[in-house]
Amino acid sequence: MVRGQRVLMCLGPEFNEAALFDKDGSFSSAGGYASSLGSLYPDGMLLRDNAKHKKTRRASQPSFKTDALKTYVELLNPIQSRRIDMLPKDEEFLFYDAIQETLMDVAAKVFIGLDEKSPEAQKLHKIFSNINKGLVTPFPYNLPFSQFRKSLKARETLRRFITETIPQRRGTDGVDMFSRYCNARDEDGNYLEDVDIDGHMAFLLFAAFDTTTSALTNILYYLGTHQDWQEKVRDEINAIDNEMPTFEDVASMQLTEYVFNETLRFWPSVMILNRRTTREVEVGGYKLPAHTVVMLSPAFTHRMEEWWDNPHKFDPMRFSPERAEHKRHGFSYIPFGGGAHKCIGMHFALLNARLYLFRLLKQYRVELRENYNPDWLHVHLPRPADALPITLRRI
Repeated sequence: MVRGQRVLMCLGPEFNEAALFDKDGSFSSAGGYASSLGSLYPDGMLLRDNAKHKKTRRASQPSFKTDALKTYVELLNPIQSRRIDMLPKDEEFLFYDAIQETLMDVAAKVFIGLDEKSPEAQKLHKIFSNINKGLVTPFPYNLPFSQFRKSLKARETLRRFITETIPQRRGTDGVDMFSRYCNARDEDGNYLEDVDIDGHMAFLLFAAFDTTTSALTNILYYLGTHQDWQEKVRDEINAIDNEMPTFEDVASMQLTEYVFNETLRFWPSVMILNRRTTREVEVGGYKLPAHTVVMLSPAFTHRMEEWWDNPHKFDPMRFSPERAEHKRHGFSYIPFGGGAHKCIGMHFALLNARLYLFRLLKQYRVELRENYNPDWLHVHLPRPADALPITLRRI
């Protein structure tokens, strides 16, 4: 945060609704993230408000609708199958590291349209890794030999790659997200500007890659510590006839979705959501001063006894239609944020996770160490601090 900036932590669904739904424009997403994400992703969707945000989001939406998601299934299946086949069997390995490699392949192929095994994809991996190190460095200053300067240079390299590739993708029928953005048009029928495409693609890579890495790692933690639920998910998977699942197959995996939702209830991939007040605003009897950064905590709200039954228990069925605890308040469950800036990739994230679990659990049982009880990291991604050592046993 900027020195001298007033910051308030505001907890509970009433504050979540006021800041995220923001019916009268009192909270700025761009202002909330300007001093953190703004240094490396100044044109990302979270760094835009009002008409500028709406224009980019509308043009982006076709890349995340059902027809596009069906195409992504065809791209994801061979990547995940190959990567799962490469995992060690009957010996312990660190799952977090392994799923990072898988999801970098996904980012290269599905997001950018590169052959995931190509030198270009490997270069992208290094560039992207260097950019994100700048988000967690304790010394975010552009000084010689600093990590932050390396991150800024890596971001500039990514920007050149994207902007130089845009003309090559225009007019093509590529099904990857980058090609779709290059050919998207706004409400006036114009292509998005290069700065819009670069800003959104770079931020999309960051948001989707890191959050899904965290989510799948934590899902395997819970399935490893709750073998009964691992079996329930496996039974659901085995009820699907196709060896290579279709979009319709994964959409039918309801219990898997409950596990996904319950994992994100405990450990939302983004632990803090930021907004900045544009004027003085009153919420729940409290006056929030103008130009104040408001920090919201999804994880706190997700564990409030006022809204959740036995909130510290792993209980995926709380998301079933019969119980629907997440619907007791419109903003008591916010793993993907809410309002105009709600994560545009949330359905892709669930699709990606379902497909991966389909292939993994159909073939292997996930085992953890006896009495495994890890320390947890909370930033910048929530996950077991030891990167989740697991062992796969063939079924």
